[in-house]
Amino acid sequence: MKLNYNLLNKIEKLIGDSWYIIDIEKFRTNFYEFYDAFTLIYPKIKIAYSYKTNYIPALCKIINNEGGYAEVVSEMEYDLAIKVGVNPENIIVNGPYKPEKSLEKYLTKGSIVNLDNYSEFILLKKIASKYPGKVFNLGVRCNFELNDTPLSRFGFDTSKESFFQIVEELKNIKNIRFNMIHCHFPYRDLKVYEEKVNRMLDIYERVVDYNEPFYIDLGGGLGGKLDDKIKQQLGYTVADYQDYANIIATKFQDNFSQSYYKPILILEPGTALVANTMQYVCKVIEIKTIKDKHIAITSGSKINYHRLTTKLNLPLSVYSIDTNKTKRNYYDAIDISGYTCIEDDYLYKNYSGELCIGDYLVFDNVGSYSIVFKPPFIFPNVPIIALRNDGFDILKEAETFEYIFQTYNFE
Repeated sequence: MKLNYNLLNKIEKLIGDSWYIIDIEKFRTNFYEFYDAFTLIYPKIKIAYSYKTNYIPALCKIINNEGGYAEVVSEMEYDLAIKVGVNPENIIVNGPYKPEKSLEKYLTKGSIVNLDNYSEFILLKKIASKYPGKVFNLGVRCNFELNDTPLSRFGFDTSKESFFQIVEELKNIKNIRFNMIHCHFPYRDLKVYEEKVNRMLDIYERVVDYNEPFYIDLGGGLGGKLDDKIKQQLGYTVADYQDYANIIATKFQDNFSQSYYKPILILEPGTALVANTMQYVCKVIEIKTIKDKHIAITSGSKINYHRLTTKLNLPLSVYSIDTNKTKRNYYDAIDISGYTCIEDDYLYKNYSGELCIGDYLVFDNVGSYSIVFKPPFIFPNVPIIALRNDGFDILKEAETFEYIFQTYNFE
């Protein structure tokens, strides 16, 4: 369904003056295109969708239905994966903090757990001895230096021999199946990915026992599809799915083309699949002038699309009532501000174009980390809808006072 003023006005009357729109089919298409880009070069691929990036259940179900894995970093996300029907064996558990009860739950259900630190290694041995009849799937998170990037705080330092000693000890525990090495670095640059692949392949050669299946998990950090307006602001070349596949999958194909044992390549995209699948809608409620600066006040806020990680002007479309009936002004550089009491809460700086009270503003590319980072700050979060030809479905209701304060004690 194509957006227009009348449609947005109709939606507002039903659910309020601010909301998200998600394009489910675009997400599905992104999954197919991402998967095809890699498998056409190296067929042994699994996609493990990063739940922390955007855990809308409808998206998680699509990944599961298409044969993908769930990548989770908490028991909350793990329980969501189970709730949407993911087989525990298709869940990869990462993250630096795994409480003992949670770790025991992941392991006994048959999920793959990547150990991050020595304390988890101690807990693992305790749990393994408690269940001698169960076989646990284990991987380790690898930490190594990459050129021109900050030092990561995650995983085991692979430059130390103690890392390989831990791996050997894992292999010698009878009910442990050591079958994965994992890394994650949040850098989208292709040169970083090439270096990362080479380092992981070197580690693989040192730790693998050539028993299948064995997984090499390169984590996430891959970029998504971006509007040209965003690319212009970033100031660097943005890689697409095929660019990443040409580096990563080609390296795997070249390295293992003559091998009898071929590891399964795991990728954990989040932003790469979901960033361009969501829009954020809000409304202009006032336009004022302070000294010589025009400022529009809206029913939305930058915290609705993760204000801490972007200072970009996201692609913006303005939907107005019939311009023949409404007086409109053109602004050369009007700032569009949010509803919060934070001074720098601007959704768009120096917008040029016509703008009027009552206009709807639709911001693109807000699918990555927006809903999961939105705090109940000043206002609860807004609904999420999916459009269809004859209307829309509500995928998440608006949060309410009762929802926000149900865990507080008022006595």
